[in-house]
Amino acid sequence: MLRREILELAALLGAASAAGCASTPSLVPIGGQDVDPAEIDKDPIALLPSGVLLFGQIDLVALFQTPIGADIGALVQSLVPLGNESNFVPARDTQRSMLGVYAMQGVDFCAVTQGRFDVEAIRRAADARVTTPAGVPFVKSRYGQFDLYTVGNIGFVLLTSKTLLSGNETGMRRALDRLRYNRLSRSVPEWMVELTENKSSSFVVAGDFGAATVTEPASPDKRPPLTVAPTGSAAEPVLEAAAANFPFLSGLRALRLLGNFLAPGLNFAGALTYASNEKAASGAESLRHLAELAQWANLLTSFGFGASIQPAQIAIAEREVAFVQPVDTSIARAFLSMVSGYVRRG
Repeated sequence: MLRREILELAALLGAASAAGCASTPSLVPIGGQDVDPAEIDKDPIALLPSGVLLFGQIDLVALFQTPIGADIGALVQSLVPLGNESNFVPARDTQRSMLGVYAMQGVDFCAVTQGRFDVEAIRRAADARVTTPAGVPFVKSRYGQFDLYTVGNIGFVLLTSKTLLSGNETGMRRALDRLRYNRLSRSVPEWMVELTENKSSSFVVAGDFGAATVTEPASPDKRPPLTVAPTGSAAEPVLEAAAANFPFLSGLRALRLLGNFLAPGLNFAGALTYASNEKAASGAESLRHLAELAQWANLLTSFGFGASIQPAQIAIAEREVAFVQPVDTSIARAFLSMVSGYVRRG
């Protein structure tokens, strides 16, 4: 399962980074009508389907300027089944990406990446690899008025010269339904979107695993978005199963995470909301020990990286656990190296 998830994540990142200079159709279909592509470009979050469990946004410009940017660019280019004729350089032409994770027909996801896309060059390169045995061929299929290019269950759809949709097939189709049936309005909870407005953050992650915004409809009294529901969402069984190795996930109902790429490399600051005060206390204790991260640190040190993880700062208040965690760049680079080698070995 871990290998498959790594492959899917790498393919998603690769598809989302296929970019170059601008070339776009003058009109795109929304709700059966041809409209200016700027309607899609101006609000990419509106493409993400409703019912999001995990939402994230990353500043790709900032990412590629970090010491690990070159490592990520090399990994992407080695995995994307498009040649130089597609005219893309990930570090040059992508700007930001927004991701949604769902429980539609399993674990489904889609991402909207913005940048400058050479639409015709990418289409030609993808079409060539539909019929050419060299490299990894795409499967080209049609959904409504859109062409999907997939490898396995992962792929992308070129929407405009500035906006590209990627993900697994279920996630992409649900996003395209918003264009097909004229539902291009935001359905991501507002409290998640508000996290992206923090100018000092290069990336954000928000998770709703049983807060009222997922399990209950919006109400006129505008109840607080992190009110904990009596039971969890569809993600609860997955979280509880994962809690065997990562105890802080047990009873987790909401996640808010902000981060940047300043020294020592990656900096995380966030808050976890639990189903009860007892679950929060247990989660805080698990984070204090950081057993799972310490195991990584010991592993990396044993391979000669000499890396260490600084202690996390943790505070608890009833059902809320706040934390701050810096991570050294060498650890991130070592992790990318291991992922790259693992994926290339097949």
